[in-house]
Amino acid sequence: MRNLCVLGLDEENRRLLDHVLAPDERLVEVLDHDEIRGVDRFPFDQLVEATRQRLDALGKPIHGVTTLLDFPATELVPVLAAATGTPGPTLEAVLRCNHKYWSRLVQRDAAPTNVPAFAALDPWDERAFETLSFDPPLWIKPINAYRSHLGFHIDDRDDFVLAQQVLREELPKLAGPLQEVLDRAELPETIARLSYGACLAEGLIGGRQCTVEGYVHRGEVVCYGVVDSVRSPHRSSFSRYQYPSSLPRRITRQMTDIAERIMAEVGYDDAPFNLEFFVDRTTNQIWVLEINPRLSQSHCPLFERVDGQSHHRVMLDLAQGRAPTPPHRQGRDAVAAKFFVRAWKDATVTRLPDAERLAEIEAAHDATINVHVKEGARLSELADQEAYSYELATVFLGAHTVRELRQRFREIEALLDIGLEV
Repeated sequence: MRNLCVLGLDEENRRLLDHVLAPDERLVEVLDHDEIRGVDRFPFDQLVEATRQRLDALGKPIHGVTTLLDFPATELVPVLAAATGTPGPTLEAVLRCNHKYWSRLVQRDAAPTNVPAFAALDPWDERAFETLSFDPPLWIKPINAYRSHLGFHIDDRDDFVLAQQVLREELPKLAGPLQEVLDRAELPETIARLSYGACLAEGLIGGRQCTVEGYVHRGEVVCYGVVDSVRSPHRSSFSRYQYPSSLPRRITRQMTDIAERIMAEVGYDDAPFNLEFFVDRTTNQIWVLEINPRLSQSHCPLFERVDGQSHHRVMLDLAQGRAPTPPHRQGRDAVAAKFFVRAWKDATVTRLPDAERLAEIEAAHDATINVHVKEGARLSELADQEAYSYELATVFLGAHTVRELRQRFREIEALLDIGLEV
């Protein structure tokens, strides 16, 4: 029996993994989802020690270590893979993806025309705004942010001061654990001398957003799918992730070529990745947004519906040092999406469908629905939310056409009938 360790696994992904596990594979758990999500602290050194002790206590060989989550799980993977002698990327390669400033430097070396203006920024520096090397509008992001947590759009100095106040209060939650990670890695001087809690400032990029899913195995970079990330009208938050991409093939080929060059420059190996892009359809300019040293769990059900298998299988194969063989367009749907049900203002949840009603809606629409709030919850008190919206639920759907897909979601959203009191 081959024992595979997936760090921070939740019930939804366990269900999907059960569909792709081979008869001689089983999952072992050494780090619960609740230990690294919805928490106030990420004590990295303690997490390393705890997970290593749990692995030792299993008393059985480990054949692969991987994760679906961002920091700190992606940084734990190379540490635990090295400890168990299993395949995986180096810690430095993961940091060249996740450390936003270091990553931009590497991206600029590999694809200089596809990277916006950027600079490191110290949020505790009173003159940080005046000393920026480029002018607003711009974004400020923590060096090791996940999702859009603590990301701020800056139009002027007033925006900057407000963002600076929030960052000074919230950043230590991320900066302390990141420093523990950096202390374990071999760093270039450019990165080692950055201030504690440094952030990334970068110029605005925009257009159609999409994600290239891929992997590296024994030095070979392979890209196997492109997913559209569709934003709500006039909003920064996503309305859905849709697969396959509707972009022209020549554009997706250019993106995969850029992804291959960047991942080779990163030195990443034996693991999945996804690389996010913006495509300006007016000029066909392609911008690199960021690299994630993991596959996207949000996309797994989409690949299952369209290609016939969740790309969880890609992740499991790589963790064991095997070359993946993902299927292509062998699923039951021509197009699939993950839709977000959002609220745009703070409110209290007053009404939710019960489990029986949810099951009825799912069965009637061949959908998977996950409600992420509880009755009585105050949205502003929810953990790990974006800066500009609150996620109430997610809906996974497939269809023959995009028009059918969107219509079915509108019907489901109305049937959910989530009550909010501002």
